[in-house]
Amino acid sequence: MVVVIPDEPFGRLGAVLSALIVAISLIGLTVHKDFYAGSRRKDFFCFYTNVSNLLVLLYFALLSPRLYGSSRLRPFIPHAEFSLMMSIMLTFMVFHHLLSPAIYREMKSAPRDREFAIVFADNLIIHYLVPWLVLAYWLFCSPGKRTLGVADALLWTLVPLGYLGCIFLSAPFRGNIENTDSPYPYPFLNVRRLGVRRVTAVCALLYGACAVAGLVAVALTQLFFARFGGGHALILI
Repeated sequence: MVVVIPDEPFGRLGAVLSALIVAISLIGLTVHKDFYAGSRRKDFFCFYTNVSNLLVLLYFALLSPRLYGSSRLRPFIPHAEFSLMMSIMLTFMVFHHLLSPAIYREMKSAPRDREFAIVFADNLIIHYLVPWLVLAYWLFCSPGKRTLGVADALLWTLVPLGYLGCIFLSAPFRGNIENTDSPYPYPFLNVRRLGVRRVTAVCALLYGACAVAGLVAVALTQLFFARFGGGHALILI
């Protein structure tokens, strides 16, 4: 069943979710940086997880109030919030499907001490809780969904593309990431081990998946509005 929520609840619910997202993302980034930093980590923002969580924090803490407070900037809100939602959901998808199996295999044999609890809670916050809170905000509160189009489905991919560009350009000059033997933050980006051709194929496949996901999200949104009409927030339940 699809529930289409009218405009009135948007302000109150949006304010609550925005404040919660700011608080949770700030806690997650702070714990992630401070706990893993035995020394000052220069490679902290080499990881897409940290970049996407920082974008979420900056948007809801700084940019969102400016956009909503300006009638001239308000038309940009649907496009910005769709891109933000897709960008942070990519964090969840990549971690959950590509990285978490190996991480949780290691954690099974780890002692159940304070360090284990912090690592578990930290992964839960930045890879699961923040993405799903942003998705909830977009579903229930983000206005102007009917204005989304094909351009939005592809525009958001500039975020992971820009991230990949920075990683590949800086890797030869940055040196190995702390506690690793590679300048690349993720195994599937390791050009030294996999080779240029294989990494290019992986990146092309990931980009294709991102583009398709964007197109599907926009198409479903338009379909739901065409079928169920007014309101600016919707969720499939």
